[in-house]
Amino acid sequence: MNVWLTIYRVAMIVFVAMVIVAVVSLFLPKIRQNQERQRKLTILEEENRAKEDMIKQLQSQQDQFLSDSRYVERVAREELGKAKAGETIFRFSERKTNAFRVRP
Repeated sequence: MNVWLTIYRVAMIVFVAMVIVAVVSLFLPKIRQNQERQRKLTILEEENRAKEDMIKQLQSQQDQFLSDSRYVERVAREELGKAKAGETIFRFSERKTNAFRVRP
């Protein structure tokens, strides 16, 4: 009688192990899919924050363009190379050489 009890217990352990393996194999792809979606969500949230920062910066720059004429003039001169009527613009460029420059 002991042999049948042992066989029954071993069979029950094997059955429970098979059920556990089946449940894990059913849910493991969903778990991985959920982790991948969470990773993508994190990346998109970071991109969203960066774009919101860019929007704030551009809105600030737009406000400066609308309210500060000196800012408009500076941007026109420095970034666009514009000048007032009658002004002469001198541009200096450094010559790039391989010579070593000694500082005093």
